[in-house]
Amino acid sequence: MIVEILATLTPVFGLIFLGVFLRHIGFLDPQMESALNRFAYWIALPTFIVVKIADAPGIDPASIEITATLMLATTAMIFAGILGGWILRIPPSSRGSFVQAGFRGNLAYIGIPVINFALLDRTPLIQDEGEALAVLSMTPLVLVYNLLAVMALEWDRRKEQNQHPIRSWLRSTVRNPLIIACIIGLVWNAIRIPVPELLTKMSDPLGNTAFPLALMAIGARIRSLSWTNAGKGMLGACLVKNAIGVLSAWGIAHVMSIDGTAMLVVLVLGGTPSAIASYVLVDQLNGDRDLTAAAIAGSTVASIASLAGALWIYFMYYAP
Repeated sequence: MIVEILATLTPVFGLIFLGVFLRHIGFLDPQMESALNRFAYWIALPTFIVVKIADAPGIDPASIEITATLMLATTAMIFAGILGGWILRIPPSSRGSFVQAGFRGNLAYIGIPVINFALLDRTPLIQDEGEALAVLSMTPLVLVYNLLAVMALEWDRRKEQNQHPIRSWLRSTVRNPLIIACIIGLVWNAIRIPVPELLTKMSDPLGNTAFPLALMAIGARIRSLSWTNAGKGMLGACLVKNAIGVLSAWGIAHVMSIDGTAMLVVLVLGGTPSAIASYVLVDQLNGDRDLTAAAIAGSTVASIASLAGALWIYFMYYAP
């Protein structure tokens, strides 16, 4: 089991730490990191998502159960973040940033690669099932993450804001290529038009390049983030996102009798670290940049433990 966990996590975090190293020595400069991130975010990953959803056999009821489970786990993380912010005496102007860092997971760039590597020695059918469940479950979660993140950050500046939080959410949502790709894929799947073979052949190599490039870009970005507020705010956000995230997801999934590959998806997505997108939104809405940057960096390191725990639970009790 330890070998399986190491075989799953080593490629993912190896690429992240490679990005950290390449930024440290100056090889992966900010311009190159930005270009890699733009390619993965705007081209490669959306193409991969569209084809995976469009080519899925149909909306699997298991994906609805996964989404419901992770929605409930997100609710638990939000309440834990609110309570934690009060206990740790996070300044009121920073609590929205603290709460967002505690619930918004990096589903696409870290969650999907971990699921793929965990299923690498399984049959192609099970691998496709895992990818499809992850992508289908991710669609509503990203929408909800965007809405809740904007509301949390706008609450911090509610006395000075010039527009309604819903407008900020709509603006960030309609500009998100991952959400657009998910919606296109769902519509395509619903009308049952076959995916052209040429597009399928293009999406596979694009997907294969998207994740390694994105992971190295994450490493480079983490290397450049500020750790000046790496104190109780970072530790509290890591506890909420990495520990409460995976444990609440596991508990809810167990109650809902989720099993097999679906349980793997729940555990991994629940154990992902804080998303880099959290910092982008905080920067746009004038939240606490230092706290968010420290929480992302700390959560990514801590996710080695949370994802290892998630995989241990899966391989020990739910793997076929």
